[in-house]
This record gives sequence, structure tokens and C-alpha cells, in this order.
Amino acid sequence: MLSSLQDFAVFLDASPAGERIGRQAARLARQHGAHLIGIYGVSRQQTGPAGGMYVRGQALQEVIDRRRRSDEEQVLEAGRCLAALSREYGVSSEFRVVWKYDDDEQAPLRNLHCDLLVSAHPPPDGLPDGWSGEALLRSTGIPVLLLPASWDNAEVGQHVLIAWNRSREARRAVGDALPFIHRAKRVTVLAVDNGRAPSAPLEAPGSHLAEHLGRHGIEVELAQVDAGGRPVAEVILAEAGARGADLLVAGAYSRARAAQLLFGGTTRSLLADAALPLLMSR
Repeated sequence: MLSSLQDFAVFLDASPAGERIGRQAARLARQHGAHLIGIYGVSRQQTGPAGGMYVRGQALQEVIDRRRRSDEEQVLEAGRCLAALSREYGVSSEFRVVWKYDDDEQAPLRNLHCDLLVSAHPPPDGLPDGWSGEALLRSTGIPVLLLPASWDNAEVGQHVLIAWNRSREARRAVGDALPFIHRAKRVTVLAVDNGRAPSAPLEAPGSHLAEHLGRHGIEVELAQVDAGGRPVAEVILAEAGARGADLLVAGAYSRARAAQLLFGGTTRSLLADAALPLLMSR
């Protein structure tokens, strides 16, 4: 299958964690024949005095100049890192610097255009504070691949586990993840019952999805687990670990935002606790 992923955007900084996430993104870009866009974000607050520092006149200008030079050095280092990775993995790439000059952390995110966003989770320290996995999902409308900062496995997507709950968001996530699902050696569709009565008792949960993927030439293993009173996210992550999955595909925020904030929600728990790559859409 010719991959529909033509361009990835990866969020970088000048730290070792930024280099690791860049390397993973470059490897994925090579696998999918995609163009790689490296994004480095600089907040306005980074160019002024530190919080609580009172300076004025020439001293203020010196502080601003020093911080600007530091920002520029880090930007150049991140750019050099991306260029080196592009050469190493033989992929086309470009480097974009996003300078934030207002109080809207999500404005630059809303202006992104690509097929997939790749970011470390939690995000590297050098990125703007608001550029979390949750912010990426809520602000961009682009599928997001979140790689744990500690993830050092060279492979992503050899065994794809789909967290299936029949929601619109889950269907969207499966569609966005098809290039990864096609490449996978093993695909598992996991339905967590959570004590709810199935809408079609005579049909195995996920059977229609399995038939749909089968028409794409993808062989699927169906798995159903009773949560037994445990949180759904805990069950999903436990199953992913036990089955050796290296990519979890899930829909994000299938409940209303108010319910998410009040009860925590499966999405927020997955974002907080996932120890494997997580591809989410909403």
C-alpha cells in the first residue's frame, strides 16, 4: 500500500530528548516515504527577564540580548540536528521556527498543515508550556502520535492494538492510523466491556471493524476484556503491555469536555500513563 502520510511535523528542542524524538520521526518518515517538518517553538516570555527579576535601562537590554542569543543558539542547534537526521535517514525535511508574540499558546498549532503530528510525551522542556499532547489534540484536528520520552525501541507499529468503543472518535483514529495498520505484522482490536450491555449481543464487539479492515487486506485478532470495575484506561494499557503492542490507536475525548474534566476520562488517563506510542484522533 502506498502510504497516505505525505508529511510529518515533529516538535523539537535542543535537548537530548528532542534529538531522540527527532530520530524516531525521521525513521518513521523513511518508512512511510514522508517529508519531515521540524518545528521549534519559542515563547515571547523566553526573551525577557526571568520571573521576579527587576531590571531596567542598560541592564534590561543586556538581559534581553543575552536571552535572545541563547534562543538563537538553541534554534540553530535544533536545526543542525534535524539536518543531520535528514541526511542519515535519507528523507526530505524543512525546519520551521515558531515565535510566539501573544498570549494564545494554541494559535501556532491551529496554523499547522500536515498529515501527522509527532511529539514526545511529556513534551521536551524547550517547547512552549501549552504544547502538550492534550493541546495538540484539541487545537489542531490533526492525528497525533505521542512517543513516551523514555521510548527507546527502534520499532513503532509492528503490533498495533486498537482500543475500540464504537465511537466516532475511534473510527476516525482507525482511519488515520491505516498506514500504520497496513504495515503492522499483527493487529488486535480490543473491546473493553466495562459492565455495559452490548448493543448487539449476538455479534462479537469489533467484528464489523474486523470485516472492514479485512477488505483492506488486514488480518485482525479480536479481543474482549471485562473491566471488572477497573478504569478502562488501566485495562487498555495492561492489555497492551501483556500482548506486547508497540502502538496503541485510540479515539480522543468521546465524552463531553465537562465530563472529561469532572471524571478524568479515559483519554486523559491514557495521555498520563501510556508507556508505549499512542496514536490518537478526535
